[in-house]
Amino acid sequence: MQPPENATSHRSWREREARLSRLVGEELPQNRRDIQEAKEFGDLSENFEYESARAKERQLLSRLETLQKELKEVKPFDYSKVEPGETAGVATCVRLAYPDGAKRTISILGLWDFDKALGIVSCQAPIALRVAGAKAGDVVTLPDPDFDDETLDVLVESVGPLPPEVLEWAK
Repeated sequence: MQPPENATSHRSWREREARLSRLVGEELPQNRRDIQEAKEFGDLSENFEYESARAKERQLLSRLETLQKELKEVKPFDYSKVEPGETAGVATCVRLAYPDGAKRTISILGLWDFDKALGIVSCQAPIALRVAGAKAGDVVTLPDPDFDDETLDVLVESVGPLPPEVLEWAK
């Protein structure tokens, strides 16, 4: 089973849901109270607190619309159900060998997924896009982390299944 293009881990989905819940349950009600309090200061045409609270309201409502749209379009997915193939892509773990001998392992998950400590990257991250389709033994060109306009030819040492700790993180 392959994940749909609009997938993310259950963990990232829950985090986004929690943001929406916090926005609706805490931030917007607080903002309404701030607007009401600012109205009590008098003349609205020269009331900085009122204008500031209204600007924040517009920002919060925009964020609400974005979160609702994202949660409607992106679906949580169980990455443990994927049987990885031989090519790098979503739901694979890729080991890279740099010319200086350094090694890096990345686990490619869904749209909203990222954890630096575990090497989890979104399928939309530049590195994931650059290694997509590569097989063990292939050489891919990646940006040089030390020089802005330079690239490095990096060896794909292996492509395999996601490690247990990444699958646990994604639950």
